[in-house]
Amino acid sequence: MTLDQPDLEPDLLDRIIGTPLMLVGPVRVERPRLPNYGDLVGTSEGMMFLPRLHRRLNGAWEGVTSHRVPGWWPFRGEQSNNRFLDWLRRPANTQLAEPTQGEARSLTGSLSQRLMDSPGAFFIERRFIRAMTCRRKGVRLERSPYRSITLFDESPDMTLPAALELLETQAGRMEAHK
Repeated sequence: MTLDQPDLEPDLLDRIIGTPLMLVGPVRVERPRLPNYGDLVGTSEGMMFLPRLHRRLNGAWEGVTSHRVPGWWPFRGEQSNNRFLDWLRRPANTQLAEPTQGEARSLTGSLSQRLMDSPGAFFIERRFIRAMTCRRKGVRLERSPYRSITLFDESPDMTLPAALELLETQAGRMEAHK
């Protein structure tokens, strides 16, 4: 899409995105000046990245950074210490939004609306993914005619490759039943 073209109608966008199948999990995407940490949602037609965002006091949106703690960190599992560290890392004049169960992790609601309302969100159609290559801490998606993109696993148990395989199986079953 380009800026000189109007947005797609919500019904058409819903058909392109497809039916939500599963929350794949938290991922990080390397891209400059855009939110890079969020949730990957698997649909019958592809994958949608929904960044985790919070509002600054001035009303601007800002991407939330990964909360993953290194394995050597001595305070692992103690919530009060993580909150204190998050407060220390937080830029001045920001308001930290605590993620709630129903917020970023929910598959309810229109995914097309969430795509339009989330700065930095994107959707990758399954038909444009040529290959998936598992790497040490992530998965590289080779796309055509576009360049590749790497999703870094931010889940505590490093299950991104297995979740993407499950998504492909579920999407394939839905395709077979059409």
